[in-house]
Amino acid sequence: MPPKGGSKSESGGSGAGSSTAPASGSAKAAETAAAPQPSTAPAAAPPAPAPARPTPPAQDPRFPIFYRSLTPIDGARHGGKSLRQRIGFDFARGSHAVLLNGTEFEAAARHYPIVFTPSPQAAALVVLGVRRDENLMVDANGDWRPGNYIPAYVRRYPFIFHESQDKQQYTLCIDETAGALEDTGDRRLFADGKPTEIVQSALQFCAAFQRDYNSTHDFVEQLSERGLLIPNQAEITLNSGEKLSVTGFHVIDRDRFAGLPDSAFLEWRRKGWLSWVFAHFISNGNWSGLVDIAGAFSKAA
Repeated sequence: MPPKGGSKSESGGSGAGSSTAPASGSAKAAETAAAPQPSTAPAAAPPAPAPARPTPPAQDPRFPIFYRSLTPIDGARHGGKSLRQRIGFDFARGSHAVLLNGTEFEAAARHYPIVFTPSPQAAALVVLGVRRDENLMVDANGDWRPGNYIPAYVRRYPFIFHESQDKQQYTLCIDETAGALEDTGDRRLFADGKPTEIVQSALQFCAAFQRDYNSTHDFVEQLSERGLLIPNQAEITLNSGEKLSVTGFHVIDRDRFAGLPDSAFLEWRRKGWLSWVFAHFISNGNWSGLVDIAGAFSKAA
């Protein structure tokens, strides 16, 4: 039987769909439709794509970002399989923004801008690139930029939870197209018919991810309901003269936040949300760093 994530109140899931249906709930909408939208202004000589950087395949709209199939982890199907030591990050190469949970804000704020999509999707995202479908953190070898924080959404791959139809239980699934499984190796998924620590760790990670996602969703809903989110855009000029515009995202308005009622302020302090707000403010200074990296990418091309 596939490993179960327990009841919703116990462990949660990632809001993903099955191998034959779209991912369920608001999580899927946030994963696939909420990313900021970069555009490139007309230029006399647009830079050509670097041939050394593989082009990721088109995203299947039936699944969350990165995923192209969802198969329940099962002893009968995966009893002889092992998880490869290295998967790499080529799967994330074409994603310029991914979901970010509030518990990650402080770590991510050292490297990336943190932005929001308001209700009804109500999600936070980390911006990883300034061009559509270009992740500046993944190099030509499929490695993540050294020293930079790797979001939990990225680290979760190729595993994910699938929510049951009654929305009471989650099943651990894997994207079998990821090339993460092999017939040999010492990182086996099952031993003597029972899930190993590899599977148990994936279950725990996915459960924690969903709990954090739910908390972040509540936080962004509050930002929306209190009118603290305002639309914004980033106008960028690279050293080459190329002009880029990143739109379709929201940020917290500082003046409106300063007017938050005392009762709400105390409630947010109790929930741990105030540190999330301040981390977002700090992260706004990271756009210049992305511009510098984008310029280096252009030179490499």
